[in-house]
Amino acid sequence: MTGSADVGGRGLPGKYRRVLVVGAGRSGLGAAAVLLGLGREVVLSDSKNRAGLPGLTEIEARGAQLLAPPQGPAHLDGVDLVVKSPGVPGETPLVEEGRRRGVPVWSEIELAYRLFPQPFTAVTGTNGKTTTTALLGHMFRTAGRPVQVLGNIGLAVTSAAGFLGLDDELVVELSSFQLEDVHAFRPAAGVLLNLTQDHLDRHHTMERYLTCKANLFAHQRPGDQAVLNLDDPAVAALGRGLAAREGGPQVTFFSTSGAAQAASRLVGRRLYLSGHDALGVEELALRGLHNVENCLAAATAGLARGLGMEAVIEALRTFSGVPHRLQVAGMVAGVAYVNDSKATNVEATLKALGAYPHRTHLIAGGRDKGSDYRPIARVCAAACRAVYLVGEAAPLIREAFTRVREEEGLSYLPDPRDCGDLETAVAAAAVAARDGDTVLLAPACASFDQYRDFEERGDHFMTIVAGMRSERG
Repeated sequence: MTGSADVGGRGLPGKYRRVLVVGAGRSGLGAAAVLLGLGREVVLSDSKNRAGLPGLTEIEARGAQLLAPPQGPAHLDGVDLVVKSPGVPGETPLVEEGRRRGVPVWSEIELAYRLFPQPFTAVTGTNGKTTTTALLGHMFRTAGRPVQVLGNIGLAVTSAAGFLGLDDELVVELSSFQLEDVHAFRPAAGVLLNLTQDHLDRHHTMERYLTCKANLFAHQRPGDQAVLNLDDPAVAALGRGLAAREGGPQVTFFSTSGAAQAASRLVGRRLYLSGHDALGVEELALRGLHNVENCLAAATAGLARGLGMEAVIEALRTFSGVPHRLQVAGMVAGVAYVNDSKATNVEATLKALGAYPHRTHLIAGGRDKGSDYRPIARVCAAACRAVYLVGEAAPLIREAFTRVREEEGLSYLPDPRDCGDLETAVAAAAVAARDGDTVLLAPACASFDQYRDFEERGDHFMTIVAGMRSERG
């Protein structure tokens, strides 16, 4: 890359000379690195101290400057552009002051879109994003099409600057945080899987949460593809609005309820893709109705992007999932241990319980996100033999179970056991579980009270189970 005014066909105007990157984590460092490569002056802001910012020394050696505390309005003097990392709330003082001064505020995905000319296929939704994104990448590879799988699934999009091919399709997983500050971002295909209560500690209302998700389609035009879930009322309403928008994208629906209006749908035990009877549910490598939804979404988007039907079907048959999403950690004494650390909200945990609806020992808890845990309690009445609680949210989850037991008369509801940490919870479950039972880590909470991220939490679970298997020989 060069420091020219127009980069990648969409362009980073030369007037953006000094850029403030707020948040020096994975996305922020990726943005800083690509901006430095363009010859821009980069300053970084983060609430953490230096010891909590791995990678900082390297980016400083390339010319970035970390703002010293305390950080105030004066640090925006001379700043032409603010790039905000996903984890940074819009109410952060530096971001708010930038807006007040009229300084453009971009998300990291907005910056990536301005820099890279490759087509984007973007996936969002409350649940299923990672699986659907990874499956789409697998479909492109199966079809022999060059692809990079990026975003919330792993590698920050801007970090891919050094190895992208001009023919690559950029398949990206996007959270609502990444879609907060987009202004021109226009994916060739956008997928919205579902919308349930999540991140209300950040967005405060479901309306605001939906607005962020809807930003995925805000700048699409004729020729672009919008793929949406017809079975989700809020998502379906958004799709109908897009279809009626003059100059909007081509809207295609998918459905697991067999709705005739959906181009791809589940009818009985068969998946119909673009109206064609494609394959049976038993042929899918993924388990659970929620994964049928993910498969329909990915197939619809893949076909919309020109992938052949044979390649799409082959990918559905061969894709076995992603780490930390209903990942079988192992069998110990006839008990299955399942890692669903990616279940960071209530709806995801309900879907995990739907995949394991009998003789289950549920491990839940972590950092609360403003959730209502009563739906989990109701399902656990039938699905769970025991519930083990960890982390900060344990009292809130216990309270929800108590309310359901007392107010709804579910006297047979398991009494959750407070375990504090994951190792204690797994040990307790191992003592109680019997041959044929399942120990399911599906926390319904964020991981940040005890872990860096859900991956670290899931890896710890896998390590604990591996140790148990080793001890038994």
